[in-house]
Amino acid sequence: MSQISQQLRDRIITWRYGDGKLIREIADLAGCMERSVYNILWYYREHGDTSNPFAIKPQGRPRILEMGDLSFLASLLDTNPTLYLDELQEKLTEVRNIDVSISTLSRAIRKMSLTHKSLAHAALERNELVRATWLAVNGDIPMEYIVWLDEAGVDNLTNQRTEGWGGLGCACVRRAAFVRGQHYSILPALTCDGIIALDIFEGSVNRERFVEFLQDQLVICCLIECFL
Repeated sequence: MSQISQQLRDRIITWRYGDGKLIREIADLAGCMERSVYNILWYYREHGDTSNPFAIKPQGRPRILEMGDLSFLASLLDTNPTLYLDELQEKLTEVRNIDVSISTLSRAIRKMSLTHKSLAHAALERNELVRATWLAVNGDIPMEYIVWLDEAGVDNLTNQRTEGWGGLGCACVRRAAFVRGQHYSILPALTCDGIIALDIFEGSVNRERFVEFLQDQLVICCLIECFL
């Protein structure tokens, strides 16, 4: 209840008694629980105020960031989780007209249970409609008929770890090779019974090498499986 601004409390009264909206609709518009709406309306009917007049007033300075500001931050980070704190600070100033320090912004994000972690990438080219269409058309194909193909590579940089521990205010540094070294590629063909064809070679995968793998190894393995 204390996190709902006075402006929003007044708006809840207008929505209820001016516009005649339902409690459920008001809760959705205000972004709060229905119980909070009931409490605000009860305070208004009993005491003519939208807050509890007998509640102990909070001590200290009022919060700079209100619920609307925190929701704005959450939506920004949900859309682009790689934003820096200074970029979030600029967005708050431009859109919400609120000027906060980096430290205040950092504390607010921690209170929202958001932590800084390694980024996982999802393919931008992925088309969910095409994927769903493919599943609808080919979903009844037996799993035994499917062969999965992929390629992978390894070099001297593959086993280098990207995160580590360091003291406060100090960089986390570890001496490591910057030269990639010799690159090896792997072409596996995987079925529900395991890997049925495998090619490991020096260099990168190109079209000619991939077609050669299909003709010389995968097709032959499939033919042998059919005659067994």
